[in-house]
Amino acid sequence: MSRSLIVAIVLTVVAVGWVLSGSRSAPEAASVDHSAEQAPAEKFKVKVKNIEAELITDNLLLQGQIEAAREIEIKAEVQGIVTRLGKDKGARLNKDDLIVELDVSDRLARLKKAKAELEVRKSEERAGAQLRQKNMLSKNQQQQNIANVLSAEAAVKEIEVEIDKTSVKAPFATVLNERHVEVGDYVSPGDPLAYLVDDSYTLISADVPQQYIARLSLGQTVSAKLLNGQSLDGKISFVSASADPRTRTFRIEAKSENVKRFVRFGQSASVTIQLGQQRAHKLTGSLLDLNSEGILQVKGVDGENRVITKPVDILRSERDGIWLKGLPDTFRLITVGQGFVSEGDEVEPVEDDAGASSQGSSEDSLEDRSHDSSEENSSEPVAL
Repeated sequence: MSRSLIVAIVLTVVAVGWVLSGSRSAPEAASVDHSAEQAPAEKFKVKVKNIEAELITDNLLLQGQIEAAREIEIKAEVQGIVTRLGKDKGARLNKDDLIVELDVSDRLARLKKAKAELEVRKSEERAGAQLRQKNMLSKNQQQQNIANVLSAEAAVKEIEVEIDKTSVKAPFATVLNERHVEVGDYVSPGDPLAYLVDDSYTLISADVPQQYIARLSLGQTVSAKLLNGQSLDGKISFVSASADPRTRTFRIEAKSENVKRFVRFGQSASVTIQLGQQRAHKLTGSLLDLNSEGILQVKGVDGENRVITKPVDILRSERDGIWLKGLPDTFRLITVGQGFVSEGDEVEPVEDDAGASSQGSSEDSLEDRSHDSSEENSSEPVAL
């Protein structure tokens, strides 16, 4: 045999052997891959804590102000010159105390004339009545005499009222907050004379957002705290039936008996309205999450160890946590690992002995330990 034929035979045998060796290893590799597919994957680990709802007082916090019971501006009803003043501004007035007095001018003379005219008309009416009895005066003429008497009486009354209005008095017990005139000033009807503030009781006012107005009613307790630390309590006495078209808020007023003589009105105040009691959960802010629609939610685990989400609303915030509503009274909360699982995922829950309140620090440390363990054993899932 030639040398070239021997080389060809050797190469052919080697090629056949290589092909046969590949065909034998393929079923073996396929069986290995199939067995790998059949092996169950390990579940993700999360820490959970059973939490119970607590009964709390639900409060609505607003910004409001303190107002007086009444604030009115006294204006002149007749013309005249100011001849006398009452107490100085800032003084307390009783009902019917003098504020301003105007000159009566010729009003007394006109009153004297009107009274004389009245006596004449009365005499004519009496004489006419006697003539009427003797049929010496017509009925229409006697009716005219009666009308003349009534007209004269009205003229006298008009001048008496005008004279009475020259003496401006306090319509109720009040504080003279401002006086706009001095002795010698000439005033006309409608000119402002003084500004009065009734401090017999105090009004706590605030604007309530429309989403809360349905929960308010007359008689609910309202508390107001001023910047100087002073507090006032009252009961809702008025709820507006119509919203402010610009802000869509409703004005409410609470009446507070002003036993301490609170005389600095118009101050801002933090207003708290008690809406009643309800059950809520107190959690740390790091446990809150946002869904795809931007709604706050909290993640937990159901009875089948699957992740569930519950939308929540914030009732109020405190230094050590946030009070939430929307969760069931009993809820199995994910305290560590909620950021790595989604709703419907099956997980392996681990009881969190530290509790939800210490979740923030424990989550960081647990994630660090999980990261270290994943580097040591890459085949084992990370425990969150």
